[in-house]
Formats: sequence, structure tokens, C-alpha cells
Amino acid sequence: MTIAEAQRRVNHSLYLPAIQRPYVWKTDQIIGLFDSLMQGYPISSFLFWAVEPQNRREWSIYRFEEAYRQGEPWNQKVEPDGRDVIFVLDGQQRLTSLLIGLSGSYTLREKYGRRNKSTSFRAHHLYLDLFKDPGEIGEDDEVTANRYRLKFSDAIPRSDHKQLWIKIGDILDLKHAERLAAYRDTLFGGVGERVTAEQLTIAERNLNRLHELVWIDEAISYYTERLQDIDRVLAIFIRANEGGVKLSKADLLMSVVTTTWGESYVRDEILGLVETLNEDMGAVFNFDKDLVMRACLVISDLPNVYNVANFTAHNMQIIRENWKLIRLSLEGAVELAARFGLDARQLSSMNTLIPIAYYISRLNGYRLDGTSTFDAVNRERIKRWLFGSLFVGAFGGNSDGAIAICRDTIREETRSSRNFPFARLAEDMRTRRGNHLSFDDENSQKLLDMTYGQKHTAIALGMLYDSRRSPSSRYHVDHIIPLAAVSEKALRERGVAIPLIKRIRSRTNKLGNLQLLIERENLGKSDSDLPSWLRTRDATYFEQHLIPRDPELWEPDRFLDFIDAREDLIRNALKRFLNVIDQAA
Repeated sequence: MTIAEAQRRVNHSLYLPAIQRPYVWKTDQIIGLFDSLMQGYPISSFLFWAVEPQNRREWSIYRFEEAYRQGEPWNQKVEPDGRDVIFVLDGQQRLTSLLIGLSGSYTLREKYGRRNKSTSFRAHHLYLDLFKDPGEIGEDDEVTANRYRLKFSDAIPRSDHKQLWIKIGDILDLKHAERLAAYRDTLFGGVGERVTAEQLTIAERNLNRLHELVWIDEAISYYTERLQDIDRVLAIFIRANEGGVKLSKADLLMSVVTTTWGESYVRDEILGLVETLNEDMGAVFNFDKDLVMRACLVISDLPNVYNVANFTAHNMQIIRENWKLIRLSLEGAVELAARFGLDARQLSSMNTLIPIAYYISRLNGYRLDGTSTFDAVNRERIKRWLFGSLFVGAFGGNSDGAIAICRDTIREETRSSRNFPFARLAEDMRTRRGNHLSFDDENSQKLLDMTYGQKHTAIALGMLYDSRRSPSSRYHVDHIIPLAAVSEKALRERGVAIPLIKRIRSRTNKLGNLQLLIERENLGKSDSDLPSWLRTRDATYFEQHLIPRDPELWEPDRFLDFIDAREDLIRNALKRFLNVIDQAA
């Protein structure tokens, strides 16, 4: 179809589904699009979906924005009201850009303008300089360079003997040849004597090209999908958009959710919860809507496979009824992760938190943040299971099966007990998934071989510490024996033999020489040599950090003996780590 026909159909039969992301193009991208079209370049095909009348009420329908305003990306929702509905699955950014350039505007906030003042925003329109010769381009310029002079302006640009500006949208009034000729004659009649005949020839050619582009060229190539199978449509949508910003399944589900719950509820509750989980739970995370939507299925005891078919209107109503519990449970799970010292850097699988959230939901949202024996013991059980699962990658890849196993186990065990069933979970994950959470010799050595700077090193160290770490303190991974003390130069000065120096240097960054210290302790320790520092520590410190108590091992030249002794302490701690004793009431 022609651009004029597409412009006519937008918001009359062409609409946006909620699975589309907001409009994000900048003004220079719009200019590039129009320049490409003026040069006769194809702009890729569009993908439409014709929705049958009986299905229109199943989908939220949104208008294209003609008057785009910076910072307000959300489109307005409309009702079908018997009209034809064709969803644009691929091409929203291009079609919106054509609409803005031809009949709309792009409102920008002035530099240093305040966001809450209407006078800080000014509407800009797209203009074309007819005197610009598209053939004039330097040899060194890229093939894709803009050949036409287009720009957005909040006022009509000044024309003179070098520039002749017209508003792009004027062409919509000039469909017929006689109207175009009258417009041209009036425009050219006021250019002044300094304009050359060659300039007028270029201007006429550019004006005719713009008219041809909008009214004659069938520049919009499209395919219309007519089958009503939602899974097929979403699969097509994902394929069509995989070259752009990666889409999550939660983005695709927003239309179904919005239809059932309402737009404002979805944005305030789901997106609000994501923001809360990321910023207000005691550590910084990077959760997305997928975690929340997957947890909705699990906590509501619905089929947990994360696909569109499970988000029916009936299931969404169940989720809506459980929403308060879902929110409390997810907040409790993330709060525990932060309490254990985890954040976005260490939490390699977000789905590991879903069984914890499900367990909290079985306690009616109780957060385990108290000082009772029940709270303390079950926090420790959850911590051991969480860290073990993260370390062995129990929820890597497709985690639907792992989540289903954990939910079945927790549901069955909590019918007769309120305790977190760590031992049973570990056994079921071993027998049904092949994930060994226990630390045999192989897993223990794998942990001990971890080095400073690796992603899972903080997780490995976290397993060695009990829950007495302050959830509000920031911890650093710290070398116990400082690197400066075991540098090649320092060891040479102490008379250590070269072969021994190489062996020491090969283990300086291993886990056996690493600990977790809160920020102020780490800064204090850096000012002291290790023996002096350790002599100021009490017995609790040695126990918590698994430090050998023999002072002779604290000297740099006994480094290898120190590491051997500490690794033995770590192996024993790992064996205790997954040994759950039923102490809870």
C-alpha cells in the first residue's frame, strides 16, 4: 500500500496490541527513515494480524501516537466498538514514525527545562529543504548517508536564497496534480530574485519526489496473518522482532493480563512489584516481569509451565485473587536473598527464588525475619538450599521441571510441618533431576579451586558463613594473607626459594586465601600485617572465618601450610553445611 493509505488506515483499522513495546525512536531515526524512502530504499516488510470479530474482546487494543511526547511512551487504550481490528505485530516504530513525520509531532523537553512545567515542552514538526540537491554528497560519505536535508523544528525554519523549507505534512493536502501545481506555483513565486533556475529545478524535483513517495509508490509491503491461534501469532511476533530488543515472554503476556486485570492495575502492581524487588529489599537486583509472572503460576498452584496457554482468563482471575499473597511471598524470598548477602551479581538464576517464595506462601506470607528458633533454623535451611542450588546450577536452562519438583515436595511436606523441607528437596533434586547439592570430594574440590574475581566466589564464601552476617552491611571478598605480603619481591626478601615462591604464587587467589569482610573491617585490616591483625581478633572471628589458630602459620613463608590447614577447615564446614538437624518446632 502507499504511505498515504497506511496513514489513513492507522487508528481506523490498524492498531497496536499490548504485546508491543512503547515507541522509542529518536528524531534522527525518523529523519533517516524518510531519507531512505525519498531515495527509494525499501524499509523492510510489515507484519499484520487480522483479528476476527469474535476475538476482539480478548485483546487490549491501543492507538498509535501521532503527537508523541518525550517521556510519555504509553499508548492510549481504545474499545473495538464493532470496527475492523488489524494488529501491527512488526513495524510499530516505522509506522509511528511515518505518522509523526506526516501528520503528527515530536514533543521534546527544552534543555534545562523542568519536567513538571508544560512550558518546558515544545512540539516539533518535520521539515524538508527543497533546495538541497540529493546528488551533492562527498565521495568519503557513507552510502547510507542522508542525501536530503530534513530536520525537526519547533517553528517554521527561515527560507532564503539558499534554503526553501516546507512542512512534510503539507503533501497530504496535495493528492491531485492540480493541487500540487498550485502549491508549487505559490511557493516558487515568493522565493526572490537571487534564486537560480537550477535551484528551482532541484526544488521541483524534490517536491515531485515527495508527492510520488506518499501518494504513488507502494512503499509499504506487508503480510497479514489471519489464523486466530494465539501461540502461532506470538511465535511469529517473536521471530519478527528477534533482530531488535530482546523480548521476554512476560512482554508478550501483558496483553492477556491487561485484558483481565486492567491497564492501570498491571502497570502499578506488576511493574511496581518488579521495581520494589530490585531496589527496596536490602540489595540491588535486576529482576524482570518474567520472575513475577512465573511466580504467579507457581504460588497460585496452577500449571507451572511458563507458556501463554496457562494464562487463560480463568487462571488470571485466580492469580488476581492470590495477588496479595504472591507479592508478600516474593518480597519475603528476595529479602532473604539480600539478608544472605546476595545481589544481582551473585544471583545467577532468578528462578531459584521461586520455591522459596512458594514455601513462604504456604506460611501465608510469613517472612522469617524474627528471632525465634523457628525463624533462625528455617532461614539457615533456606540459605543452605539456595546457595547449594546456585553453586551446582540446579535451575539452569529450562527450569520448569526443577520448579515443579520443588513445588510438589514443599506442598506435600508442609501439609504436616511448617519447616522448610531442605533434606527432602535435596533428595528429590538428586533422584529426579541429577542435581547433587551435597559436597562430596569432587564438589568440595571444585569449590576450593575457585579464585578471586570469579562470579560464584562470593556464593562459595557465603556458604561458609552462618546467618549472623548483618543484612545491612556491605561485604567485600578479601585476601586473608595480603597479596603484597606474598609478592615475588617480598618472598625473595624473606629468603624463600624460587620453586616455593612459584607454588605460593599459584595459590594466592584461591578460595583458601579468601574471606568476607564488611567494608570498614577490610579497610582497617589493610593497614596491618596479618599476624598483628589476627592477634586483635577474638575466638568468634576465627570460628566464623575458618582461620587456623596456629600463629606460626600466619607468616607469609608458611603460606602453603596455612592454605592446607584452612582448606581442611572449609571441607569440614561444607560437610556440615548440608547436614540439616531438625531443631525447629
